Amino acid sequence: MYKRATLKDIATALNVSTTTVSRALNNKSDISDEMRKKVWEVARILNYKPNSLARSLRQQSSDNVIGVILPEVDHYFFSTIIKGITSSIDKNFLIMIGETNHDLEREKSIIDQYLEHFVAGIILLPTRHVQSIANIKTLIDASIPLIVVDRTIEDYEGNYLRHDSFLGAQQAIDHLIQKGRKKIALLRGALECSVSADRVRGYKASLKNHGFEIEEHLIKVCPNTSKKEAFMACNALFTESDNPPDAIFTVTDHMAAGVYEYAHKAELRIPQDLAVVGYSNSEISDVLSPKLTTVGQDGFELGKNAKAQLIQIIEHPQFTCRQILPSSLIVRDSS
Repeated sequence: MYKRATLKDIATALNVSTTTVSRALNNKSDISDEMRKKVWEVARILNYKPNSLARSLRQQSSDNVIGVILPEVDHYFFSTIIKGITSSIDKNFLIMIGETNHDLEREKSIIDQYLEHFVAGIILLPTRHVQSIANIKTLIDASIPLIVVDRTIEDYEGNYLRHDSFLGAQQAIDHLIQKGRKKIALLRGALECSVSADRVRGYKASLKNHGFEIEEHLIKVCPNTSKKEAFMACNALFTESDNPPDAIFTVTDHMAAGVYEYAHKAELRIPQDLAVVGYSNSEISDVLSPKLTTVGQDGFELGKNAKAQLIQIIEHPQFTCRQILPSSLIVRDSS
């Protein structure tokens, strides 16, 4: 199991008692300035951080705590991942959850807290701002067991677990083309979001494979992947051109609901006038009328698998996990 620097390690290095080390780190007046400086220098070299969580739990170590960092706890897909992570009761590990709200500074703050609390390992679902690897480098430099889930991070070569968004999007567009659709629009997420970028690549790859021209004006960016943004994007698609799309692929099911709302207002029939395919197979996909064709990705299993893989990494430092899980098209009535 992963071993961190402790008070005893510092004490051994200096040939003093752990009590002396503890009092020096807490700036007690009975410790000389010289000894205090030595203790702090060794603590810095060993990358020692005070175990505040251990103190709060009145125990010697928090090596049984797994820290989870994710963008939104109330997002359907992310919530199913949490359910997967917490689905099995493991007597050796507890779970802490931190929410970033897609804020890099908040993500950094949570990471710092987890490092201070000496968690055994971290499951990280990055914010959509994945160009920055600074936060993950903090974890790498601290040698914390880590697995990155769902999104990719540029230049990161460590442990990861995610679904194949490229293939999922490709399957969606292949299906629409097989259904005879000729002009397929895409409502994508933020430009900096790796998952959205993968789905854009899959969309374009399918069009090219079938001999279709890539029409960039048919790709609309919805940074927050919201229902309102999707509605506005549809309004643009159908008012800016005399040859509007006959199909729309959205990178989330929630955005597909916005397409349905626009279609209702514009008196467009789904799927007769406009085919719609979403992504995630969230609860809304089975509630919309007609029921939404979507690309399924099992968040529960992803979370369950991520926890199991991280425990392996914690207990066997040489263990690696670099897995891309398949996505599958679920055909319903909207296409």
